Amino acid sequence: MTTPSNFDKSIDALLKGEQTEIQFPDLDTLVTIEPALTLRDAIRQAFHEHGVDIEFSGKGMHERGVVIDLDSEFLQQKGVDPLILRFGQTVVRVKA
Repeated sequence: MTTPSNFDKSIDALLKGEQTEIQFPDLDTLVTIEPALTLRDAIRQAFHEHGVDIEFSGKGMHERGVVIDLDSEFLQQKGVDPLILRFGQTVVRVKA
């Protein structure tokens, strides 16, 4: 499972097609960064910095983060294959 300390590595692996989703045990945990964010918000922010906007839906073990917007130009500049991600794709999942 992924921890906040390796968001970038996990997102990069996802953008390279090396993994299909990132799993976390709980999205309500507070992350120790300034300003204090929930894990959910920190994940959303980390994806946004990589040119991908995600939205969370569901509750508890059924919560997931799905792609709602892509900055195609930014992703292509990073060398990301535009077919790796698609709108509505689940990229974050809660896993016990």
